[in-house]
Amino acid sequence: MKTFKAVLLLSLIFVAGFAGGVVTTRVWTRHVIATVAAHPEMLRLRIERELVWRLRLDPRQRREVHEILAESHERLRNLRQEFQPQLTAVMQDTRRKIDAVLTPEQRDRLDRLAKEARPLWLPR
Repeated sequence: MKTFKAVLLLSLIFVAGFAGGVVTTRVWTRHVIATVAAHPEMLRLRIERELVWRLRLDPRQRREVHEILAESHERLRNLRQEFQPQLTAVMQDTRRKIDAVLTPEQRDRLDRLAKEARPLWLPR
């Protein structure tokens, strides 16, 4: 009986730790995605720091990599601005079509889900 209790206790501790890790990872991932979506320049700076550190870039290489990433960031920003209205229109059309298929209760549930997910797919 003592062995069973010990195994049960260890199993519960393992399950609790696993569940806590899953929840923490999910919350952290959503936070990082929302932050990067709101501030894309932070991703560029992180990539730059990683390259400098991992590749041990000299000062000249650092400047050149910085300029390359800054230019790419600007080009990507322009692309996002150009295509965001089209993406938003597709998402709204998709949502309208899905709403037409759902019952009122399902639409309410979908509204709640959309409010939770909104920071991940819509610009701020």
